[in-house]
Amino acid sequence: MDSGKLGVGEIIAGVSGLLLFVFMFLPWYGVDAVGGFGVSGVNANANAWEAFSFIDILLFLVAVVVVGLVLVQMAESTPDLPAPPAQIIAIAGVVAFVLILFRLLFTPGFDTAGLDIDIDLGRKIGVFLGLFAAAGIAYGGWRATNESPSAVQETAPPIAPEPTPTPDPVPPTPAPDPTPPQTPAPDPVPPPSAPTPPAPAPPPVVEPPAPPRQDPPSGGYSPPQQ
Repeated sequence: MDSGKLGVGEIIAGVSGLLLFVFMFLPWYGVDAVGGFGVSGVNANANAWEAFSFIDILLFLVAVVVVGLVLVQMAESTPDLPAPPAQIIAIAGVVAFVLILFRLLFTPGFDTAGLDIDIDLGRKIGVFLGLFAAAGIAYGGWRATNESPSAVQETAPPIAPEPTPTPDPVPPTPAPDPTPPQTPAPDPVPPPSAPTPPAPAPPPVVEPPAPPRQDPPSGGYSPPQQ
């Protein structure tokens, strides 16, 4: 068994069912007067088992059913039931609350063994605690019904469909600039510079003329040269 499977409502209902069973052993009614005379010093209290003849069995069944369904919720597998466990617990709590409230407003009769005696019964702490426990069972069952997955699924808002992606809008074509384009001014042409005079050519080198060559006279004699 796994207690982590229980919700807050189921825990409240289970604890209230156990308390209802325990409260049935407490005094629910007590004899305050017999024949118009007060009773003192006499233990004339009655618990739920002693005061009721059939309602006590119903209250016991309610406590057993509630605790049993809470234990079933803790088990690994849940048996097939005519209704969800939370709804059964809530109905059982309402039944127990109505029965106890009825006997709180109208006290049960007292068996006087055929004697014509007027017995005044007073309400004790047990009947109030039993009514509180029955209210806890009904509230726990109602809260567990709202905490159940089916109830959550019914109350959950519907899932909106995913939006269809829209194509990106085409950016608008920019309007032409009404101002005509300005032609850039031509770069100013620098004035022509004066031509550079050519460098003077170097004077030609004049070689001195070679001395004339004198032929020797015929006869083979050559006079000495001075």
